[in-house]
Amino acid sequence: MPDEGTGLGPRRDRLRHESTAGRSTTRAVGEITTPRALMVLDLTSDDAEIVGVDYIGYVYRWGRLLGQLLSDPVQVHTRTVYAMLLTPDDHEIVIGGGEGVLRRWDRLNGTPLGEPLTGHRSRIRGLTVTRDGRELVSASQDGTVRRWDRAAGSPLGEPLRGHAGTVRAVALTADENVIVTAGQDGTVRRWNRSAGTRIGEPLLGHSGPIQALATAPDGRSIASGGRDGTVRRWDLGSGRPVGPPLVVDSPVWSLLLTSDGEIAAGSAHGILHRWDRTGQRIGAAVAAHTWGVPSLAVTRDESELVTCGWDNRIRRWARVTGEPTRSARKETRIDLVPRLEITGTTPF
Repeated sequence: MPDEGTGLGPRRDRLRHESTAGRSTTRAVGEITTPRALMVLDLTSDDAEIVGVDYIGYVYRWGRLLGQLLSDPVQVHTRTVYAMLLTPDDHEIVIGGGEGVLRRWDRLNGTPLGEPLTGHRSRIRGLTVTRDGRELVSASQDGTVRRWDRAAGSPLGEPLRGHAGTVRAVALTADENVIVTAGQDGTVRRWNRSAGTRIGEPLLGHSGPIQALATAPDGRSIASGGRDGTVRRWDLGSGRPVGPPLVVDSPVWSLLLTSDGEIAAGSAHGILHRWDRTGQRIGAAVAAHTWGVPSLAVTRDESELVTCGWDNRIRRWARVTGEPTRSARKETRIDLVPRLEITGTTPF
């Protein structure tokens, strides 16, 4: 996720992108133009809808396939929003605000729900939810992680303390027994969710702040993405590194893991990187956006990646396996079946 004070579209990122874009022959077909740059996006459980929040706190809803705006934008905050998610029932949009407050909104009519969830003393940088939707977990710039009873709007247990400085990312393991966090201090930490206690020692390896985090659907591994331009993989149980670091062109802003072991990372320079479970690159890096990629999502059947960039665009990428892809004849604004064309020794 972008750092404070960088401003949208830093010139150095744009210049760097222009120097690297020529290395990829990838061509995206089909996109949605957004009024402003998005900070976070999410998909409804049926994959029919993309929900995104921009850098000044407006929430938007688009139909995923046709890219049409489904309702008027709703302003949910007057400051930068770094954390947003949909509850598993798709009913609520939960926003982590710049003042450290969690707010809930009805997805369809844009009205606020319940009282704000207060407790953090500074902006919220990461947010996740249990599969039953009952519990929220938030990570804050105040150095703490908090658990919340979503319906009651009240905290669960004591804050989790251990990071030195901002906690930038939070995730739950597949069995939801472990909370995984990553922070400004360059560490990844594991916590027993029910007891609120630390598990093992901090995971060390990054040379600077960690800005993105993902847990594997198989429950065995963690991936972290840092400002040092690396993605590192960790064994969840032992905390040991898995393989060498995966090198990215610039700071890692977004990250996800799929059930077949793929690692996808979006960088500050707008590049989309993909590796298989062994750490082998899947084709060439893709010039997905002209500026940074702060958020990635994947459809529930994992057939498609969705990215948003600081170039005011959302793009969709088909995850084709077993056959090489090819370019469309011309680029269009919306395409029902866009393809991600990649050159390299490992087609997908």
